[in-house]
Formats: sequence, C-alpha cells, structure tokens
Amino acid sequence: MELGALKQSIFSLFGWASVGLGLWILIMINSWIIIGYGAPFISGSTIFIILTFAFGILAIISKSSRSLGILGIFLGCFLVFFMIVIFFVGWAIIPFP
Repeated sequence: MELGALKQSIFSLFGWASVGLGLWILIMINSWIIIGYGAPFISGSTIFIILTFAFGILAIISKSSRSLGILGIFLGCFLVFFMIVIFFVGWAIIPFP
C-alpha cells in the first residue's frame, strides 16, 4: 500500500472513531438517564469525551477527513454542554441531597 493512501486511511479511521465514540457515549448517557441509573459523569464518560476530542483533532489534520473530525469535535462539545445543563437542572431541582 502506498504511503499516501495509508495516511489517508489512518486519518479517516481517526475521524470515524471520533464520531463513533461521540455517538456511543451520547447513547450511553441518554440510556442511563432514561432507566434511572446514576450517570457516572466524572468517572466513566469523561475519558471517552477526551478521546472524542483527541481523535477529532487528529482527523482535522487531513483534508479528506476534516468533516469527520469537525463532526466529532462538535459531538464532544455537545456532550460537555449536555452534561453541564443536566447537572444544573438537577441541582436546581434538588440543591442539597
């Protein structure tokens, strides 16, 4: 395999990994909220959000996978915003457990 084609496929893999991780953690957080399980915002999900950002930044380097990287970064930003909003809404309803 030629080096250029290998490089393009690696960056595309990073882009798809960023989008896949972002969608997977979004599904997991929503399912935790729906079934009433305490969503582990700090312990389990933040490492996947960091990986989503990291893979998205790596995918932005190549022009062919730039759209996947931007989508992965937007998913990561949405997840952070979603977690902050859910925290403040829960805190407004029951401020002191």
